Amino acid sequence: MGGKSYYCDYCCCFLKNDLNVRKLHNGGIAHAIAKSNYLKRYEDPKKILTEERQKTPCKRYFGSYCKFETYCKFTHYSGDNLRELEKLVLARKKRKSRKKTNKCKRWPWKTHLRKGLPPSLQPINPEKLKQTDFELSWG
Repeated sequence: MGGKSYYCDYCCCFLKNDLNVRKLHNGGIAHAIAKSNYLKRYEDPKKILTEERQKTPCKRYFGSYCKFETYCKFTHYSGDNLRELEKLVLARKKRKSRKKTNKCKRWPWKTHLRKGLPPSLQPINPEKLKQTDFELSWG
């Protein structure tokens, strides 16, 4: 029989759209590894760096193939990969510190940004106010 299929986004495969089949698939180790690989892409680089620094290199992975992938208790990152990850963490750290220092730029009433405001929104200058002659005839 035909019918609709269920597509697993993590494993990139089609399954029979049956509750028992999906439960069996989602409980499998292949699905768990595929899901953790997918979610690892969105983890914080600083967290990954601290975890990977504590591990020793995986002999299987650097030899040919490690079947444990993300569940391996050894690191799959080479020295170059770890250096790139460090650069990424430092760049993010600099970006965050830059955001903190430039925080006032979005507030137009800060003193260093008054130049870009229209005259009606600029703060009143008391010196100019003293020079103004209010004894004008209107009309």
